[in-house]
Amino acid sequence: MNGFYSLWSAPYFLKKRDAGFVMQDYELITLLLSVAAFEKYNGKTRLYADRKALEYVQERDLGQIFSRGVCEMQVPEDIDPAVFWAGGKLVALQMEELPSVMIDTDLIIWEDLGPWLQDKQIAVIHREELREQIYPEPSSFAMKEGYAFPKEWDFSVRPANTAMLYLKDPAFRDVYVREALRFMRGIQPTNDNLCPMVFAEQRILPTCAQAKGIEVSAFCEQIEQLREQHRFTHIWGHKNVLKFNMDERRSFITRCLIRLQKEFPDMYGIASAMEEFEEYR
Repeated sequence: MNGFYSLWSAPYFLKKRDAGFVMQDYELITLLLSVAAFEKYNGKTRLYADRKALEYVQERDLGQIFSRGVCEMQVPEDIDPAVFWAGGKLVALQMEELPSVMIDTDLIIWEDLGPWLQDKQIAVIHREELREQIYPEPSSFAMKEGYAFPKEWDFSVRPANTAMLYLKDPAFRDVYVREALRFMRGIQPTNDNLCPMVFAEQRILPTCAQAKGIEVSAFCEQIEQLREQHRFTHIWGHKNVLKFNMDERRSFITRCLIRLQKEFPDMYGIASAMEEFEEYR
């Protein structure tokens, strides 16, 4: 089972226009551990990156960790990175040969997914509830003239978290990506960088699937169930702590390096040679 990651630098440069693209040390170590675990338990990986992110990958010699290599992607200029900061994932998905697993750079998969995925068309890490503050009624979005939601869409369908997304059918993938990008282009300029993004990525997916009569399977039906399992580690909610708490950051990176050393010695060799982790040698 192949997997892929993506890096889109445009959201990064909204705040750091004069600096080159970089990954924080806790982001980098998580990616290294994620790739090592996926390649051990599942299959080969690839990275899709836009030009500036690709330059960083090449400078840091990170391409070697992806057994299927690195590909350049071009995110359309009319996709607003301030609002649709994860839009690069959809461009990467459009480029990937299916079946494949799309993996966020802050997600680690610790087990072989193959037996569970073998009879699935679409699978996600977990479903989400239709909370108004995150998933408001679609009618609340101010859309440009000429845009209309497909009449067959049922907005009572629960969203699907796509930190991990498995897709088998290229035809469905094309529908999903087309509708997500159409929504991104169709919304009026906004300062809301949450609700439109999760709508495009995590609500359009299951809505399109239901309209096509395709089941979306989830490893966890409720996000709370993630605390009770050992298949995934998703540090999304912990990144803000790692960003500002240096003691916790050092502890986290140390634990990751120990895990690499014990279970993934080849990747540990790569990590230990990086200047970002020099103080941990």
